[in-house]
Amino acid sequence: MATKNKIDLNYYLSLPWSYSIDTDQDNEGKRIYIISVNELPGVCTDAYSIAEGMEFIKEAMLGAFKLYIKQGDEIPEPIDEAEFKGNIAYRTTSKRHYLLAKEAQKRNLSLSKALDELIDEGLGKK
Repeated sequence: MATKNKIDLNYYLSLPWSYSIDTDQDNEGKRIYIISVNELPGVCTDAYSIAEGMEFIKEAMLGAFKLYIKQGDEIPEPIDEAEFKGNIAYRTTSKRHYLLAKEAQKRNLSLSKALDELIDEGLGKK
């Protein structure tokens, strides 16, 4: 993280941000791409191409960083995937545990693998 006295905006731009890209149409029916920064709520832009949108989103991010600084707020940073080990302590109801076990059995998977599949499906990754 940059020091509070001298904030390096390029440092923040170089972090591994993740983006969501949706499509829509402009008023004339042309396809536009709407690009959002997942870790920076409200920071988004639109463009007629993804490449153009990625340039525009960098400008929007710089504007957001400057606003955070002006307001004296800490600039959020994306989480580092390397920090996660894959162990999650998960508590649930006995009924849900039973239903998950039944689903795992139906899929011929361990409970952990079934949970992974269900989560992937819920996140739209399958």
